[in-house]
Amino acid sequence: MVHNSKWFVPLPGKLPTRMRLFCFPFAGGGASFYRLWRDKLPDDVEIVLVCLPGREQRFGEPVIDTIDAMVAHIHDAILPLTDLPYAFFGYSMGAIISHHLACEIVGNGGTGPNQLFLSARRSPDLELTRAPLNALPSETFWQQVAKYGGTPKEILENEEYRQLFEAPLRADFKLSETAVSSHLPKLSCPITVFGGDTDTSPVPEHLAGWADATCGAFAKHIYPGGHFFITDHVDAVTAIVSDRLGSVS
Repeated sequence: MVHNSKWFVPLPGKLPTRMRLFCFPFAGGGASFYRLWRDKLPDDVEIVLVCLPGREQRFGEPVIDTIDAMVAHIHDAILPLTDLPYAFFGYSMGAIISHHLACEIVGNGGTGPNQLFLSARRSPDLELTRAPLNALPSETFWQQVAKYGGTPKEILENEEYRQLFEAPLRADFKLSETAVSSHLPKLSCPITVFGGDTDTSPVPEHLAGWADATCGAFAKHIYPGGHFFITDHVDAVTAIVSDRLGSVS
């Protein structure tokens, strides 16, 4: 399969590709977050970085701030790459997109993912419990963003950088905060979720409901840390991902 879409950057391994893992970024994040995973996952699994508009190599493109529009665009682009078994890994906003996308593919008669890995996102049956951030005044918006961690200090402390990245980040928060998932059908693939024990959105208890989003197996893994716990536990997370992908024939 030849990758020629601006939505994807493939990272093939050293062996013929057995399956693909599509990695979806968090709000304000880019595809490069997952580049270091190449050396942590099996060489017969092609990692496919999902590149969203408004960041990194697509900076300057119009952003997408609703889940329905985002899924519609990615759906059309990803179908040619579902010719092999595949899985999704989504972090926070990326978890919303990957879950909705999986349901859209299956709902349209396509072959769904063999595994769904979701991190730092409350289950579909729960509504947002904190106040939305996407329409806050600029100073307050950045103060709340800083509480999540994960945003480079260079951006938080530089007004020009904040002005540059504020609109795309607001769009991501709008997508995340307005997405409604309670109506989505159950999937059949296994779902594995990850979270931090001191994360406040979602708190660990808000991950359990993902078990009801599938008829398949469910597993939950909680690690020390907040919303970006993965920075300290990437080896543990990728070890679990590798194990699950290894079971896909």
